[in-house]
Amino acid sequence: MEVHQIMTGINYGDAVGYDAITIMGFLRENGFNSNIYAKYIHPKMNRYARQLQEYEGDESNIIIYHFALAGEDVTDFVINLPDTKILRYHNITPPEFFKKYDSNLEYLCSKGFKEIKEIYSCFHLGVGDSEFNRLELMRYGFTRTDVLPICYDFHKLNGFQGKKIQDGHINILFLGRVSPNKRFEDIIQIFYYYHKFINNNSKLYLVGNKQVSAYLEELEGLIYRLGLKDAVIFTGLVKDQDLMYYYSIADIFLSMSEHEGFCVPLLEAMQAGVPIIAYDSTAIPYTLGGSGVLVKKKNFQEIAELIHIIVEDDDLRNRLIDGQKKRLAEFNRDVVTNKLLEIIDNLKNQNSSIIGE
Repeated sequence: MEVHQIMTGINYGDAVGYDAITIMGFLRENGFNSNIYAKYIHPKMNRYARQLQEYEGDESNIIIYHFALAGEDVTDFVINLPDTKILRYHNITPPEFFKKYDSNLEYLCSKGFKEIKEIYSCFHLGVGDSEFNRLELMRYGFTRTDVLPICYDFHKLNGFQGKKIQDGHINILFLGRVSPNKRFEDIIQIFYYYHKFINNNSKLYLVGNKQVSAYLEELEGLIYRLGLKDAVIFTGLVKDQDLMYYYSIADIFLSMSEHEGFCVPLLEAMQAGVPIIAYDSTAIPYTLGGSGVLVKKKNFQEIAELIHIIVEDDDLRNRLIDGQKKRLAEFNRDVVTNKLLEIIDNLKNQNSSIIGE
């Protein structure tokens, strides 16, 4: 038996792609013949994946299909394979977030929701990368479900030993693609209150792929109107070495996102020892697991004051960091590998009945 993965596309700097790569590594280390097949392969990812048409299918194999947007012809390809099938669900961003900004992304998200509600009966198992995603799979009709946490690359920040760099500023950090569901405007407005009324010796670093250009332009206009042009920095997508630098200067990791399927940067902040403040939405509370600070309401002034309290109170900050480290241990390599092998083993031992029948 072989265990392979299929993706619509594998992109550089994307958490879903690195999840698939890490799964492949775990499987190979445990004796499985395992490859990734994708229709679209970023040039920097060529060594990790093969072209989709190279996979012929085998009823003795298991296929893991990563699903986060409409797969269209790739979904059709997977459905028609004779293999035992697992759908690996990373969640779909609600299309309304993109309505004002990107009609293509709005379409792909809408089509993704339509697809997943139609294909549940073709998969033997639905696996969410968070409990939030598992519950969504159940609402879509999957009756056999499980959770495999996203396979976090602990080597990504290996060169960072938690040593903070003091650059003379209080630095607030958020990492994520510039997409409307991330609610960058809320982060910027919280920072405005902190910078203007509490500590003007502060910077806001927004690190990530500038995905939706119309949304970015709107954010840049907000920054200009608030007089924050010199205090807010959009870095774009950065290399791991630069990422380590931003975590090393960060005093607070601030997320106001309103839709996340998992939110990998929370794990990075945990590993880097940066206290987390995050809005209570979607998968965020599941990923934090009681660590960090979860805020229920977006009162910008109050959150700005909360930032100040954590920055100034060494004991509180250290307790938050310790709690986050304990939570991170639940995502370590051995835990996730054992869960993956358990899922594969259970599927091997189950009959071939299809979900939904």
